[in-house]
Amino acid sequence: MKPTVVLHGYEAVREALVDLGEEFSGRGSFPVLERANKGLGIILSNGNRCKEMRHLSVMILWSFGMRKRNIEDCVQEEARCLVEELRKNKCG
Repeated sequence: MKPTVVLHGYEAVREALVDLGEEFSGRGSFPVLERANKGLGIILSNGNRCKEMRHLSVMILWSFGMRKRNIEDCVQEEARCLVEELRKNKCG
């Protein structure tokens, strides 16, 4: 049995990854999964790799407009564009 933290919701995830990133940087060990993904990925990363992945993830979210707009607005805009493209390319 090991302590586990589960985060739910944007604010909780943001607080953990941005405001309290150092406290949440440790991860447990999963040897089978580590062998399968060769130590890559965001969920099972540890130490410096975890910091790098967290920073990259935040930068990517910012590039999608997370600082300026609500993520829901971004998703709805992308969905509208997708529907528009599907209508343009509709066969028949």
